[in-house]
Amino acid sequence: MGKTSEISFKLIILILLQYFLDLLYISIYPSVNPLRATLIGISAFALLSVQYFAHYRYINPVIGGLSIFSSALFGALLVQENYLVSKSFLSGSVHALILIITYLILIYLEKEYKKYKTTLT
Repeated sequence: MGKTSEISFKLIILILLQYFLDLLYISIYPSVNPLRATLIGISAFALLSVQYFAHYRYINPVIGGLSIFSSALFGALLVQENYLVSKSFLSGSVHALILIITYLILIYLEKEYKKYKTTLT
């Protein structure tokens, strides 16, 4: 699998994970706000940590969890400020776009940090 298709597959997994966690928390905590976004981010980190500690290190739980958290948080803030309508196609698209941008920035920073660490040794 090429690097681009691998990243695309990881992004699809993260988007679906956020979608299903959001469905879960709608029934538990129906209000769209930063608290629910935090619960979604913590749950994503916990679920991604399970696969990571089971030696199936496909998605870094910190990067994946932070990407989902930022998407949920900024999406919730946009809904609260009436820029987006909750549960609309546009809202879902904006959530996905925020997640994609955050994930790409974080994997770029991780790569640069690893390069920086190797130059120190």
